[in-house]
Amino acid sequence: MIAIGVQTWSTDVRALARYWRAADALGYARITYGDGLFGFTHDGFTLLGALAVLTGRARIGPAVTYAFDRAAHHPAWLAKRAVAVDHLSGGRLDLRLGVGAAGAATAAAWTSHGIAYPPARTRLARLEAAIGIVRALWRGEAVDHDGAFGPLRGARLAPAPVQRPGPPVWVSAMGPAALALAARLADGWEASYVGPEAFAARCQALDALLERHGRAPGDVRRSVEVDVVLGRTARAAGAALARFRAARGIPPDHPLLGSALAGSPAAVVERVAAYAKAGATDLMLGFADFPETAMLETFAARVLPWV
Repeated sequence: MIAIGVQTWSTDVRALARYWRAADALGYARITYGDGLFGFTHDGFTLLGALAVLTGRARIGPAVTYAFDRAAHHPAWLAKRAVAVDHLSGGRLDLRLGVGAAGAATAAAWTSHGIAYPPARTRLARLEAAIGIVRALWRGEAVDHDGAFGPLRGARLAPAPVQRPGPPVWVSAMGPAALALAARLADGWEASYVGPEAFAARCQALDALLERHGRAPGDVRRSVEVDVVLGRTARAAGAALARFRAARGIPPDHPLLGSALAGSPAAVVERVAAYAKAGATDLMLGFADFPETAMLETFAARVLPWV
């Protein structure tokens, strides 16, 4: 059975509270909130604290958070913040980590705040180091570290997380080196905006990497982030898709639409099945009408029972 989660971003805290409560009550497996210095979010971990106490069943976490520089999230502070959310949620936190997108615009957004944005290889190496530090602190070990986050000398963390030895760690990334990192270290891996065939190819590559590191295919959950454009009928779905394309300024053949769950409930059920067949254990959905809840409710009533 595939687990269905919901992604949220907004600075409207009332709308978020309404949406989170609805998603939790409707039976969605996961709810995430964005983290970063972006204009469309508040501070991620502050909002995750609110998400923890406003829900009672769904697993929660950042859509992704970042640990490529001590000024983004120093691993000691990241571990501490994660423990707080794990306690507030009663042990429902997943720590989802991103490598960071490529491109000059992304780098400029970080460096404008005085946070260095190193090349991808460096970001990956620092992410690997951060995962090691965070997990060791969660286990109650004394941590010594020299490098981008150091020096740490006998660093310890208390209290311990509710989940033992710690919350699941996910790596959200697309490139081969990041996939290899996920195979070595992660409890979950997430891709973004790829269709079932492309996702299946990455899952096959992940399986080969897992075997190389002595891990089984079931050791790592596999998720894909997709948009949902849902209508109760084919006609309503077509109108919703036209609005979605207009809002984003994209043509009918845009690659983004190749990964979307778009159409009537029956069509979306088939699309979810295609992702499950490709190897997905989870889907993380961004509903086109967010923060309204019409699509969220329609999906829960007419898609969730069949997937």
